Amino acid sequence: MVESLGDGWVAFSPLSGETLFLNDQSAAIVEVLSDAPADMRAVCSVLSDDANVSIGQISALVDQSWAQLIEGGLIVALP
Repeated sequence: MVESLGDGWVAFSPLSGETLFLNDQSAAIVEVLSDAPADMRAVCSVLSDDANVSIGQISALVDQSWAQLIEGGLIVALP
């Protein structure tokens, strides 16, 4: 669950036991994945539609955040 806090967002990671501060892009990724598991391409498609921008623009932002979200325990890479 992602909650608004000031100029950003916070989310608790049960895997790390920490509460993490997120930017808008990372919070949006976590929100999309809270509905159902998806790969990066599917997440980019949803965010592209929501923001009315190209998938290329969204892909660059998602790519920057994806590994950090996995490392923080907010999303899990599936085989």
